[in-house]
Formats: sequence, C-alpha cells, structure tokens
Amino acid sequence: MKKLLFILYFLSFTNYAQISFEKGYYITNTGEKIECQIKNIDWKNNPTEFQYRFSENENPETKTIESVKEFGIIDISKYKRFIVQIDRSSEVLSEMSKERNPVFIKETLFLKILVEGKATLYSYRNGNLKRYFYSKDTSNVKQLIFKNYLFQKTNQVAKNERYK
Repeated sequence: MKKLLFILYFLSFTNYAQISFEKGYYITNTGEKIECQIKNIDWKNNPTEFQYRFSENENPETKTIESVKEFGIIDISKYKRFIVQIDRSSEVLSEMSKERNPVFIKETLFLKILVEGKATLYSYRNGNLKRYFYSKDTSNVKQLIFKNYLFQKTNQVAKNERYK
C-alpha cells in the first residue's frame, strides 16, 4: 500500500512539473483574436516566439513576434508587442557605464503585462537584464528609469532613480 501511494504521489508530481499546453489566444497583426492552446513554458526571459495548437491531436506550430500583436495564457500570463526605447546598460561593475542617463536603443519586444488599467505596468527580462515599462491611457510605453553608473570623479557606483 505504501509503495502504491508513493508511486501515485510521484506520478502526480511528475505530471505537475511537465510543460503543458494551456487555454489561450493570440491576436494577429490584422487584429483577429484566435483561440488556441499555448505551450506554457513559464518563460524566465521574455519570449520572441511561442508554440500553439488548436487541439491535442495536432502538432504544435510556432508564431513569432513579427506575426502576433499579443498572446496570452488565460489566468496565467499576457504578453503584448511594442516598439520601445530600452536601456540595456550593464549592472556588472566591470562593464558599468559612466553615463548617468540611459542609452536607449529602439527594439521590438514582447512585454509581460503585470498590472493593466488606466495605467499599465509591464516587465522585460533577458538573462540578468530586468526592465520595467509603463503606459497611461493611450500614451506610448516608456521605460521606468533606474540605472546604476560609475560616478566619474570618484569611480563609485551611483544611481539614477528617475522612476521615482
């Protein structure tokens, strides 16, 4: 009996830890909302593509950031495509900039929606790089500015906390 309980416990844990397809949707570039199942891989880094299918019997297909405006897994996560100005300055001391102001680069990214409303908060993560963005009503999405930099006169780490 104990062996049977252990096997059932182990199997249920294994099933829980597996990557699965969840009920979701994506929105095409033309604005069409497509209901589907999306492979939930619990992205550590913001994705540039995702796998989807319409039924369990189908082989998964891939959609990319170029062909989709938005996608989401119902009650789990939601990503929206934006062209944003992002500062990718390093937090690593040996690679840290001496420039106080952000150095923005224009990029197309899927941003994860954290809080949605009149003001919306987004996150972006790629490896050790973490950035937060926001928008109000219909305004453009902008990065919240927090940047460590080396103060030139003392060579000490200083902070630009303009987000406050």
